[in-house]
Amino acid sequence: MMPVDSPRAQDGELEGEIPVRIPLALLLTLRDLDTPEDPRELEEVDLSLNLRRRLGLSSVVLKQIRRYEEDGGDVPATEVANLFELVARRVDAPEIFASTGRRITREAFGPGGRVMLRFGWRLIPLGLRRILAWGRAKKIARRLSPSSEIRMAKGLNGLVIRRGLPLLATAAKDGRGCEILSGIIDESFRTFRAVESDVSHPRCETLGEDHCLWVVDAVDAC
Repeated sequence: MMPVDSPRAQDGELEGEIPVRIPLALLLTLRDLDTPEDPRELEEVDLSLNLRRRLGLSSVVLKQIRRYEEDGGDVPATEVANLFELVARRVDAPEIFASTGRRITREAFGPGGRVMLRFGWRLIPLGLRRILAWGRAKKIARRLSPSSEIRMAKGLNGLVIRRGLPLLATAAKDGRGCEILSGIIDESFRTFRAVESDVSHPRCETLGEDHCLWVVDAVDAC
């Protein structure tokens, strides 16, 4: 297990457990992004000297991936928070977190759900698809941070999270960890073919706001 050095973790703020697929998705995303398209590039890289750039290929991360895959179940929130902090130090952290959110969402739908939506989405009215997309994102967010207050914004075109999303807030002071929610929302709307637009995160608790807010512009999907 990686050491937990977060002040919030030490204060006992991060209690409970998180589904193992969340930290596993984070490490798998990190590994994939750090793996070059041409494996021969690794022959010229000294991982001990380029660990920050190739962290996803380090023996510690690969061992942790195997442990999560074998053990299953839930993982202490403090352990997951430490992984978030580790990734947040990288320059490409927003991309990693957003990609992790999309991976988590794809897995949550499962192959059967994706096939059904692929062929039957036209039978579902657009307004209902948007409601279902937000509902899916809200459900995944609750699994990610069960102690937070999570609700729909006024007008049903946004997601509000209050009282911390403590796991994500621990990752960084600049809101980088919140990008995992942006990825979750983006993938949910794409799967339900509800809109074609970028997800914005105009309000963030880590930046001094009293809540986090994610919004998706209501642009009809084709």
